[in-house]
Amino acid sequence: MHTENNNNLNKTFLIILQPLARLFLRFGRGYREYSELSKSAFVTVASEDYGVHGRPTNVSRIAAMTGLTRKDISRVRARIEAGKGAETDRTTPVKEVIAGWCSNDEFLDENGQPALLPLFGKRASFQSLVRQFAGDIPEGAMRKELQRIRAVEISGEMIRLNPPDEDAMRAEKEMANQLRAGPFPLLAALAHNESVYKDDDRWPLENVRHSAIRKTDVDRVRKLVSVRLRAATTNIADLLESYATLHNGEGRDAPMVTVSAGVFYTEGLDVNEQ
Repeated sequence: MHTENNNNLNKTFLIILQPLARLFLRFGRGYREYSELSKSAFVTVASEDYGVHGRPTNVSRIAAMTGLTRKDISRVRARIEAGKGAETDRTTPVKEVIAGWCSNDEFLDENGQPALLPLFGKRASFQSLVRQFAGDIPEGAMRKELQRIRAVEISGEMIRLNPPDEDAMRAEKEMANQLRAGPFPLLAALAHNESVYKDDDRWPLENVRHSAIRKTDVDRVRKLVSVRLRAATTNIADLLESYATLHNGEGRDAPMVTVSAGVFYTEGLDVNEQ
């Protein structure tokens, strides 16, 4: 019975991780970076939530809880304490190829910039670059991935590294803002409600779902839901603003907290069938 329950929850965790993996890949992050960031998250939560008398949890107990080695925990903790918990030492092979192209003399031009490279050749070629910095990934697979993310341009038998894409950097910043405003508060609310014992301490969390909407009606439903979501968030925003200004002029030494509320719409997510 325990195994069955564990598998049911694991299936749900897998469903939740898939859109996260989709976002990681969309923005050029791979499993290595996910692994490093998840280690920081596990060590942070285990340290803060399971200590005794307000002290951080010791390394041995964190190892028992998370499955990480004590050596790995000490390394991650040191990085967190240095304010570098979100930095990753291991990146994707794509990023390592680009970094090698930008820093290794063999692949730089006379001005110290990434050179225009022939696709094939024993030295100073894209083939050589991939062989040195991408491990066992074939040249063709790396070339196609760099083309997919618009990092390179190919002309004939030559390949050029494109400069950083400002639109892509703006898209990353906007996605970071959206993730902080939406999924993070939602998951934080779920985790909080699981840890409290009194109903009065639970954070409000409401969801609606219907599995019998005709496909021909979806476009109309989406538009109508969009209007109602906008109205709901506007009403909540007005409520929060009224409380934010309720005590104007009464001093600013009172403790403040951030309050978030959000609503969302999806379609076609048949999570019970996955």
